[in-house]
Amino acid sequence: MPTQPQWLLHLPEIIEEIAAIRAPVIDRAVLERVFRVRRRRAVELMSAFGGYQAGGTFLIDRLLLLHALEEMRQSGRFEFERQRKENLTQELERVRLYRAGAKVSVPITIDDLERRAPDFPPGVEIEAGRLTVAFGTAEDLVRKLFGLAKAAANDFEAFKSAAEKSAVGD
Repeated sequence: MPTQPQWLLHLPEIIEEIAAIRAPVIDRAVLERVFRVRRRRAVELMSAFGGYQAGGTFLIDRLLLLHALEEMRQSGRFEFERQRKENLTQELERVRLYRAGAKVSVPITIDDLERRAPDFPPGVEIEAGRLTVAFGTAEDLVRKLFGLAKAAANDFEAFKSAAEKSAVGD
């Protein structure tokens, strides 16, 4: 799929600005400013939208341009591009957050890797439907949760028994 023009994301603002102009025609310089494009691209746009040259000046009928831009906005092309940009922004934020977490180094010991229930990390307590974790830093919390997860993974039946033992006795 060919790349979409940058101005497409600004289509509502462009339509608003063009609508506010009272002149019956728009020249290349105004189109450059409103669309935020350079001279060559402005001439191409004017030609694509039905513009014409009068002497050495490129002009386009303002109402004709507004009509074409409104059709473009309602065609779904604008909404598709807006959604694509929003998705990309969200994905970049997700990656940024992931990378920040991935940079954190949490020291893991052999005991953490071989941990089995009910030998939970110090400061981790399971009782009647409640998990309590005492920690000093975010890294300490992650290490204790890792130890708890390893205890569950290494012997789930023992973990389940320890986690449900207090709740069943009630």
